[in-house]
Amino acid sequence: MPNHWIIRVGDGVNFNNSVHPFWGVNYRNKSIVGRFKPGDVLWFLVNKYFGGIFVGMAEFTHYYNIQDEPLVKINTYTNEQQGWTGTADYAIQIHYKNLYDTKKQDIQCVLVGQMIIFEYEKVKDKIIDDLYDCYKNYKKYAIVKL
Repeated sequence: MPNHWIIRVGDGVNFNNSVHPFWGVNYRNKSIVGRFKPGDVLWFLVNKYFGGIFVGMAEFTHYYNIQDEPLVKINTYTNEQQGWTGTADYAIQIHYKNLYDTKKQDIQCVLVGQMIIFEYEKVKDKIIDDLYDCYKNYKKYAIVKL
């Protein structure tokens, strides 16, 4: 069974506007992203103020550190190239495949604190729905968005 990770995506606007299949986090999250393994499941969560629901689920493939490409950008993108607004620091770019749109299922979650990434096993008691079951059902019945 792959590990499941929850990643906050703010209000979800930039997440929904993404041109390429990746999400970005700041450099402080590099060590936790380094624990991801290909095939791990990523759950994308909008903040409580914007509904506190999961807006997407995908499978992790790899990540890039934008600082590894200081001169020529071959594997990384700017916020503008990704279709994102604002100047937030997305130094760690988390790539995924098989993105499912999960908004209509209204899977709710409110996590307190400043962390951006959570290991599902450590917070699953704060979520009514079982994300493992949700994952199995999406893989069986849903259509991939991206």
